[in-house]
Amino acid sequence: MNHNLDRLLAILKEQADLIDNLNTRSDFRHKSIQSLILANGKSFEKQVKSPFKGQPKSCFENCLKALINFSRLNYCEGFAIGDDISIAVSHAWLVNSNGEVIDPTWIGKNFKGSTYFGVVFNNDFVIEIAQKIKCYGILDNDYMNGHTLVREGFPSHALHSKFHEK
Repeated sequence: MNHNLDRLLAILKEQADLIDNLNTRSDFRHKSIQSLILANGKSFEKQVKSPFKGQPKSCFENCLKALINFSRLNYCEGFAIGDDISIAVSHAWLVNSNGEVIDPTWIGKNFKGSTYFGVVFNNDFVIEIAQKIKCYGILDNDYMNGHTLVREGFPSHALHSKFHEK
């Protein structure tokens, strides 16, 4: 593991534990998005150059819109960190069929050493949720969907089978 992945996982575990201790709702399978991602996510460390540049601070929108022109890419959400980023940032990125990160948002020297931990969604699920909640981003907007993901976990059709075992 690399240093940034170790840092990212430690931060996510600390946040998940804190929220778990504060949240007394026993009917939720996961008490936080952090816990959900730790249970289902995977690390993404190898990055290739993005074929396009998105708008800064618009990762969810950039990646969802990319699916229109780059349908062979896969949409991911989770958390990311970099050499100069000391917090776990809720983030979206894309991966190609080799699992290599394509990040149209975090481009440049400020994002050196970027490391990602999250899930790869089926593109149909991404579109389904975006149309349902009329917002960019799945995990951060789970409350708009009745907290379904933290309450029940990911539905069987949500995660990309190439990257996540059933």
